[in-house]
Amino acid sequence: MGALLAISLGPVQDFIATARRTRDLFAGSRLLSEAAQAAAEALAQAVGPTNLIFPAPDSVDELGALGEAGIANVLLALIPEGQDPSGLGQRAVEAARAYLVNKAQELFAPKERALHVEREAALAQVKDLLEGYYAYVPLASEADYPQARGRLMALLAARKNTRDFAPVSWGKEAFKSSLDGARESVLLLPDDPKEADRVRLKLGLRRGEYLSGPDLLKRWWPTAHGFVSTTHMAVLPFWEGVKAKGGEAWVREALERLAAMAGKEDGASTRHPILEDTPFGQYDVRLLYESRLEEFPALEDPKRLEEAKEVLRRLWGKLRQKGIQAPPGSYYALLHADGDRMGEALDRLGHPQAHRAFSRALALGFAREVKGIVEAHGGGLVYSGGDDVLALLPLHTALRAAWALAQRFQKVMGEALEGVRLEQPPTLSVGLAVVHHLEPLQDALDLARRAEKLAKEGREGEEKRNALAVAYSPRAGSELMVRGRWDEVPRLTQRLLRLADLLRLGEVPARVAYELRELAQEGEALRLPQEALMAEARRILWRKEMKRGHKEELAQWLSGKGGVGRLADELLLARPFAEALEQAAAPTENREVWDAH
Repeated sequence: MGALLAISLGPVQDFIATARRTRDLFAGSRLLSEAAQAAAEALAQAVGPTNLIFPAPDSVDELGALGEAGIANVLLALIPEGQDPSGLGQRAVEAARAYLVNKAQELFAPKERALHVEREAALAQVKDLLEGYYAYVPLASEADYPQARGRLMALLAARKNTRDFAPVSWGKEAFKSSLDGARESVLLLPDDPKEADRVRLKLGLRRGEYLSGPDLLKRWWPTAHGFVSTTHMAVLPFWEGVKAKGGEAWVREALERLAAMAGKEDGASTRHPILEDTPFGQYDVRLLYESRLEEFPALEDPKRLEEAKEVLRRLWGKLRQKGIQAPPGSYYALLHADGDRMGEALDRLGHPQAHRAFSRALALGFAREVKGIVEAHGGGLVYSGGDDVLALLPLHTALRAAWALAQRFQKVMGEALEGVRLEQPPTLSVGLAVVHHLEPLQDALDLARRAEKLAKEGREGEEKRNALAVAYSPRAGSELMVRGRWDEVPRLTQRLLRLADLLRLGEVPARVAYELRELAQEGEALRLPQEALMAEARRILWRKEMKRGHKEELAQWLSGKGGVGRLADELLLARPFAEALEQAAAPTENREVWDAH
């Protein structure tokens, strides 16, 4: 019959996560997806599109549509008898590398950019960027496919572990990249300090920061400049409240004044669908944060800076008179999701056409729909490759977005695997990190990944997978992380939204969370019996000034999984969500409508 060929492109996490700004994250994910698409196109043209399994296009042209959703970095294809799988693997890897180099040549070419990059060194770095590995096994018949695929993936993993180490051709004595610290800077700055500052501002750099060739490729990626920032996510609840209470004109007027003071290089113009009815596509969102005004060179003069701060103070005063919470909040959510038990599902599908159908369902039914779900909740999608998702979200919609993604994944998997006998169907585990918008992006990514890992693996004694873990990293205070399975009643999203409502309404005193947490820690240290711990927790609730119904409700939650410690952590974790919902002027909800969440 021929052979089965697998190709892996990467390194995925390092390639995408080498980022200081969200536009780097977005560009890195697009670079890898489009390079994978180029590799898939090379294979499709050689063996025919219907011989591709991951991805699974019906035509070469359809690869574009699949690429919009995001093509994963591992490709799988049937190679007809008589064709050389080794040569095709090498050709596909070279097509991916050539795509990146050609794109870099195109983006480095304009005169206003060519002046600021050491072109040859930058292209050499880009050429050396992508690692590509392939493996193949003979395939006698479709009946041999399950065993052949198992051997192939083990062989590919072994090949990846024997990495290639070629001599570096672009090394020199220069500052290292500020993004990855591995490659030398190829950035050329003008001698004139003001002109140098102008170039830095356009590239999103501070003084003393430098970029390599791959970094510049990310910063100049065509659609990357229009990607939303962490500060956009933090400001969106504020804007919702402004719209709800009629303060838009004041905010736009203040931004216009501040932009004029910051100069024409104020870094504005962010073209993203979720910003269409906001002023933040036209004006730089950083202008609404007093602590960030110093980032604009035109505002370095102390007198001019003080004038800009006064514009903001007057704006906050006017908005507060109208009942609008100001200034904007400082936290956003970073969501990382991954499918559960996907390998088991694939193993149950014993022939190539079943894998192709599954591949298409995952790409067209889920991955392609993720962008719409994220943007419907006011967020920005970084990538969705197969069952893997990374997105930024504003806090007031983040919990609902996580649940919507889990529901969509469950629906698509249910339809794709209908009639297939599985011990448990694939589900989606989600990590949601609540982070300050000025927190280093690498730290935020690390927290989101740790939350997703906790969602998958659970703590000792907990059932694994099919869960949401929410992590909170306050600027002042210790990190919190709470986990709940999607099939819990009530599920974690419902619990947090309910607690957020009670906090907003003033029905639960802030001190309750801290007293319960102290009790949980003391009970663990002293190994108190569960009955004594619960009795003391109820005593704490009953002596607080709360409605009896709310006391009974919280007491009922104490007897659930996690007990006192979990309720304390959830109360603390609900606070940033409560603040964002209050700033967005979102209505409080009744328990009867929890199912809508």
